[in-house]
This record gives sequence, structure tokens and C-alpha cells, in this order.
Amino acid sequence: MINRKIGKKTKNGFVIGVDGGGTKTACALADLGGKIVARSAAGGSSVRNAGAKLAMENVAQGIYDLIKRRKNAKIAAVFIGLPAMEEEYKNEKIAIINELKKHKKIARIFGGKIFIGSDQLVAFRAGSYAKDGIVAICGTGSATHGWNGKKEFLANNKGWLASKGSGTWIGMQMVQAIVESLEGRGPATIFAEMVFAKFKLKTIGDFLKFIYQDPTVNLARLEPVCDHAANRGDKIAREILASAGKEIAGSVAAAAKKLDFAEQVPLVFAGSVYKSRWVADAAVNEIQRFHANKFDFVFIDDPVIGAVKLALENIK
Repeated sequence: MINRKIGKKTKNGFVIGVDGGGTKTACALADLGGKIVARSAAGGSSVRNAGAKLAMENVAQGIYDLIKRRKNAKIAAVFIGLPAMEEEYKNEKIAIINELKKHKKIARIFGGKIFIGSDQLVAFRAGSYAKDGIVAICGTGSATHGWNGKKEFLANNKGWLASKGSGTWIGMQMVQAIVESLEGRGPATIFAEMVFAKFKLKTIGDFLKFIYQDPTVNLARLEPVCDHAANRGDKIAREILASAGKEIAGSVAAAAKKLDFAEQVPLVFAGSVYKSRWVADAAVNEIQRFHANKFDFVFIDDPVIGAVKLALENIK
């Protein structure tokens, strides 16, 4: 149960939490005691990557797939966490909500309160009720966000071309390794064999077409292959994943230095890349090496819970 006290304020309402990402959007319908009663998923909802129109089409579809199951449910509040909202799009929230309002099939949610905020805050709150601490997101993209009282700090959050350690970044390292291995100017790796089999590719030309048709999506799709290769003993795969973990640790260290916490705080890890033990172990080990006993490590696999919490907290 989440935030039972808030749940007592209204008897029969529901809230919706949305956790948007570069390749998928997770949505949850919860009662006012915080119990999730329905879930849905839709395509990516990064305004940075896809633009507001497509991003809100996917959010609307995810929300519709929830509310069509509860036709008479009163929606008290919706919290939508999206990538880059506190970076490029902080002043465009009203315009983005207006884009969402174009989707008449979800019109009844607008009888309640609608909030758009950061996917980073969503992820942090999924792992902690604390207000101070750090979240290190590592999925399609990556971002590290910390809070200490009135101070905030963002690192490693400049989009898929510059988010080190992310699934997209791992995919870029793999592309280089595959090309160099096939051309005989780099170390041997089983990447090409595994990637070609998984995506039904025959030639390097097929592979390049696959990547360049939609790099913001397809590069990140290579990351699970890297993890499988590492588990099969591929040295290059293990080096790439360990480097990803160290890059995440570096962004956490930068946030910790800027925020100067006086006591131990939560450090929440969120995102699909942490399913790789090679990444997770490298990140934790590197952080502990330089910041022993500074953090309470929390790994989460269901960030949408944070959006539900925030929706509940915004009911007045």
C-alpha cells in the first residue's frame, strides 16, 4: 500500500501514474490507498526524441488502455513523468498537456488534476520516501539527479548522444566493436554472430541499415545482447559493461560532490540496464570505493510506483 493517509480523503477515486521513457511508457491505475489495480504499456514518450505530438499519442494510448477497463472510475489525479522535462521542456508543460487534451478518448481524466514532471523524480520516489538523495537512471538513456534541501544537481542527462553508460551508449560501443572486429582491425568478439542471429541480419550492410533507420531505438536494443555475450565470457562485452557502470558511478560522484550530503542518503538505481550484473556490480563497487557508507543503495524495477505516489500526493 502507498500513502494510506492520502487515500482516506476520497472514497471512490483513482489516480494514474505514468513513467515515460525513450522506448516505452509504463502506466498504472491505482486506488486512493495506493493499490495498483491495472497496468498498461505503450511506445516511447520522450518529447526530446519523438516530439510532443508522438510522445502524447503514446501516453494517451497507455492511459486509454487503463481507463477503458474501469469505465465509471473517477480519476482524481494523473502524474506523468517524462524524460528531459526539467531540462529543455520545463517551460512547455502547459503546451504538452494541451497536446494530450487533443485525445478525446481520454477526456474524462481531465476532470481531475494533471501534472507533468521529471521521470527522474518518478524513479527516485519509487525507491524512497525521502526528499534528499540521488537517483541514477540507466535505461535507453541515462541521467543522474540529486536533491539536498533547496539544492539540485543534474548530470549525464544530455540526451542519447551524450548519456554515458546508457543502453544507447552501450549499443554505440558495440557497433564500433562489431565493425572493427569484422574488418580485422579490432579484437575478436561474438557480438556480430549474436546480433545478426537475434535481428535476422545477414550482412554488415543489413546491420548498418538496421541501426541507422532508428538509432535512438535500435542502439539500445543491442544492450541485452551485450549482457548475454558477457555471460558467455566475451571479454569485450564485459569491458563495455564494466565501463558503463563506472560512467554511472562517475555521475553519482559528481552529484555527491556538488550536493555535499551531511549524512547517508538513498541512492536509487532505476532502469533496464541494471539488469546486467556486470553494470550494476561495477557501478556499486566504484561508488563504494570512493564514497563508502555515504549511500543506502536501492535498486528498483517498477518506477511507475513513483508516479503513483506523486499523483496521490498532489490530491488536495
